[in-house]
Amino acid sequence: MTDNISQSAPLASISSYLKQVNGLTDAQAEQEALQVITDFERMQRQGYIQGWYFDEQGHLALIPTDDVLLRLNEK
Repeated sequence: MTDNISQSAPLASISSYLKQVNGLTDAQAEQEALQVITDFERMQRQGYIQGWYFDEQGHLALIPTDDVLLRLNEK
């Protein structure tokens, strides 16, 4: 897996998604998208996720790290 998969869901795409799904204005959607990316980047630094992307259904999805997957499979 690539270390920078987050590029498959850039700020503009996340903003557009939030605008459509939540009926936000352009400014609101961009502000929310910035917060989403900030939160995702924090999760990356903490080792929970490798990145994020839009799945086949058009939903924003997270890619867990191998360590998190191992923990989930142990339960």
